[in-house]
Amino acid sequence: MQQNTQPTGARRFGYFIAIIVNAVMIYVANNLLNWNLPFLTESFQQTLWAINLSLGVSMFINFTFLFFDPTWFKNLMQAIANIFSAVSVFVFRSVFPLELPENIASVVNIALMVLFGLILLTVIIELVNAIRNYRRFSS
Repeated sequence: MQQNTQPTGARRFGYFIAIIVNAVMIYVANNLLNWNLPFLTESFQQTLWAINLSLGVSMFINFTFLFFDPTWFKNLMQAIANIFSAVSVFVFRSVFPLELPENIASVVNIALMVLFGLILLTVIIELVNAIRNYRRFSS
């Protein structure tokens, strides 16, 4: 039984909104240092490549969904997007461009490690779902 691979109008609208939101987030991320936030250090510049890459990949993936979005493909693409998100979190934690009190910095550091682990777990889950849904799709 072949599934329809063309997204509905409502899903296309959602993908379009996701592209716009990611574009706004790229703008915000690239201008945070200009806004002189007291807790953000100049080393934030070193993390921008990973943040921009992660958001750019998400934009590209949502663009592909405008034309082709069977469930297995969405699972696979989400796994790929999550890999780039994990890289972004890893780079951010490695650079840690935040000037915070030591106790708060420790909590944020632990939260970033937990987030990194959860993102890696979702990569595995999405890949398993992609395989399972592809088998359903192709049969």
